[in-house]
Amino acid sequence: MTTGKSRRLGRLLVGPHKRCLMAPLDHGGWLGPKKGIDRPRAIAEAVLKGGANALLISPGFYREVASLVPPAAGVVLRISLTAGLSQEGTQETPIASLETALHMDADAIAVSVFFGRAGDIEIYRWLASLVDASQRYDMPVVAEMMPPGERAYEAEAIAHAARIGMEIGADIIKTNYCGNVEAFKQVVTAAPLPIIVAGGPSQGDDHATTALARDAIAAGAAGVAIGRRVWQAEDPQAVTAQIYQALFGS
Repeated sequence: MTTGKSRRLGRLLVGPHKRCLMAPLDHGGWLGPKKGIDRPRAIAEAVLKGGANALLISPGFYREVASLVPPAAGVVLRISLTAGLSQEGTQETPIASLETALHMDADAIAVSVFFGRAGDIEIYRWLASLVDASQRYDMPVVAEMMPPGERAYEAEAIAHAARIGMEIGADIIKTNYCGNVEAFKQVVTAAPLPIIVAGGPSQGDDHATTALARDAIAAGAAGVAIGRRVWQAEDPQAVTAQIYQALFGS
């Protein structure tokens, strides 16, 4: 691995087990400024104080919170975003470029593909072209590979989506957790690169969120990216700290 990519990944995957507690604060374009994410600086400060070692954020969000982000924290720049007010907002739409990420000194770029929705092959082609272009600049790519909605939590479909991301050369996969440790081990085996588990909708249960993080690690995931379950919680910093303990406390 080249020095540049190694240094960038070293801010995303930390500690002796190379784990990641990523805070995805990229929901504003999709859901709007909901309570919890309506104050960018406040929520960024809360998750960083709670122990998040990486943020998943858009270019505009990053500009707003940049002064709060310590040098050791990883920044995954989302360069595609869902236009939540659009009738055509079934996929994320490109909003920035590889050059944007380089100028902002990001540690990785992120793009999502929601298979089974209109436009999935177009965004997939764009992601594949970004993976190819990023090699020249040592820029890691986080591919959020989501199976079709009706199979969103099926281990076989999750494994297939993750494998597609691996096949095109992504460095890290973000995808769903199937709810079963043994079944998810097969996902990890099928796509042998760091897999970060998405949190999904808020359950209103902080203990369930911590249990999700523990199970994901037990199944071989490299970490978690838990958004709504954190920023919709009464105390986002405390929930983040609980997740941190699940990932790094033992």
